[in-house]
Amino acid sequence: MKYAEFNIDTNKIEFLNSVLGFENVLINGNKISNKFSITGIEHKFEINSKNYILKSKAKLFAKDGINIQLSENGELIENINLEYNKKHRLYWMVFGVFFGLLGFKLGKILVETLTH
Repeated sequence: MKYAEFNIDTNKIEFLNSVLGFENVLINGNKISNKFSITGIEHKFEINSKNYILKSKAKLFAKDGINIQLSENGELIENINLEYNKKHRLYWMVFGVFFGLLGFKLGKILVETLTH
């Protein structure tokens, strides 16, 4: 899902993030960075001899869950705070409940096995 778009001169920079935490940075539709992150990471790239850093920072349970910063040659040029996509939150809640129940069930089986 696309979370942010920046326009630098004639270049379009897009930040995408999947439900599983895979982040992509595209420039004019071409993928230039692909990283995995749950709490945030830096993507470094160059456009027209200028160095850029796109930082993502995620607060897993906060309403304004994602902060995205774009810096050019070390200077912050844009800062965006966004809410998580509602579908992403739902998927993570289902994932958490499933693994919580699975862990409980496995723990119960382990305790019963060790006590008999």
